[in-house]
Amino acid sequence: MQTIGRHYHGPRYNYTGLCDYCGVPYHRTDIKLNSDQLLYCPDCAAEAESLKDLADQAAANVGYIEPVRGKTREGP
Repeated sequence: MQTIGRHYHGPRYNYTGLCDYCGVPYHRTDIKLNSDQLLYCPDCAAEAESLKDLADQAAANVGYIEPVRGKTREGP
């Protein structure tokens, strides 16, 4: 799918970037940066937000982990 036409009449220095989720080229003004430093297009916005929510849930469910204790010598 061609997202950028051959005759572009937009702002100067509007560079082309690739969506990190689908790989389609978009103008830099059309794609956004999420908290994981990945670029996403308007078509992949829902997917980008759902992946962020899953990562936040996984981080919240970690909890406290007991440290591993070394072997002790058993009684006499």
